[in-house]
Amino acid sequence: MNHTDPPILVLIAGSRWDDIRGTDHRLAESLARRASVLWVDPPVPLLGPASSRRPGVVPGYELEEIRPGLRRLRVLAPPGFTRPVLRTIAAALAGSAMRRALGPHRPTAMILLSPRDKFPSRVPGTRVLHVTDDWIAGATMMGLDQARVRRTLRANAARADVITTVSPGLSDDLATLAGETEVTLLPNGCTPCAGSVPLPARRRVAGLVGQLNERLDVNLLEALVRTGIDIEVVGPLRAREPDCGRRLTTFLNSRGVTWLGELSEAGAAERVASWSVGLTPYRQDRFNRASFPLKTLDYLSAGVPVVSTDLPASRWLSSKWVHVAENQQDFIAAVTAALANEWQAGDAAARRAFAGRHTWDARAAHLLAIASTTASSRSSRIIPVSRRLLRQDGQDTVRGSVPTSTR
Repeated sequence: MNHTDPPILVLIAGSRWDDIRGTDHRLAESLARRASVLWVDPPVPLLGPASSRRPGVVPGYELEEIRPGLRRLRVLAPPGFTRPVLRTIAAALAGSAMRRALGPHRPTAMILLSPRDKFPSRVPGTRVLHVTDDWIAGATMMGLDQARVRRTLRANAARADVITTVSPGLSDDLATLAGETEVTLLPNGCTPCAGSVPLPARRRVAGLVGQLNERLDVNLLEALVRTGIDIEVVGPLRAREPDCGRRLTTFLNSRGVTWLGELSEAGAAERVASWSVGLTPYRQDRFNRASFPLKTLDYLSAGVPVVSTDLPASRWLSSKWVHVAENQQDFIAAVTAALANEWQAGDAAARRAFAGRHTWDARAAHLLAIASTTASSRSSRIIPVSRRLLRQDGQDTVRGSVPTSTR
């Protein structure tokens, strides 16, 4: 690869490309505007409906181009590959498939975003572990074995050249596993609202977008319903716990609640832009305190103010457009006030401008800078990786020469 070629990145995803779009997908798409990205799905059984083998496919994997700069690798593993012995075989097959898909090209970095998988052997490049949630605390909710997730995270932290996390609290937690490896804050981002699309007329509606599952504070949602506030909900019901599923179903069928189900990203953005206020009503638990909810910045990107439960990520944003409620009464009062306020078009523009400092493109540029700087440090073996932090205003503070990526 000469100096004019784009960097080559291997992104080992925590979800399949066809799954609900989250951090993995949005980061990959932004990275693909600056690099050649090989997206690696979690393995699927060689036999069965998930494999969907097609004629002419190379045995062991499927490779397809999703769009320019972004290819998808689907690794086909033996049935039962989650068992200890077969898991080792599946990992070897995955590494082999990555090497074959890369061919003679050497990747700049491997970016691992999966709580299940380990860094592959014999695949070169800077090893970046990007931790998107408290995977240990959330293992049961994700249907994973907690002990195995803990072992995998420890192994990956030990092998990583650099570790990035989405929230300040998660960075602190991982510092104990990282040893001498630097832990860098790389929060989730948002897609900027197109300036040429006029905002629809504001409706006196409080809105909630995203997956409906155990992460939500159902007690708070039920209390909102009792106030008579009109609520519009966009997103699929994904609760695993039966009691949570029943309560969320009751909430969605309550008077004053309109559930639109799962919409396209464009359709969801259009609905969000018409709301008076966006809701981030997460429970207070270890998993949520380590998270960075996508919805908060998505609301701001649509020009809508936010009321959030007390999450470190919401406080980190340090924005007057995000009201961080300390308790249920405060949350309801803030939502009621937002519905009564007559905010102007200038307010919406200011919120969009704030969100514009936290885009996925800015996060991708920062991640590429981290990977490139770390690769240079490893090659020279002279200087260590500098400590990097993002300030609340969305700008880097760097000891070294990493360019500011969020201005």
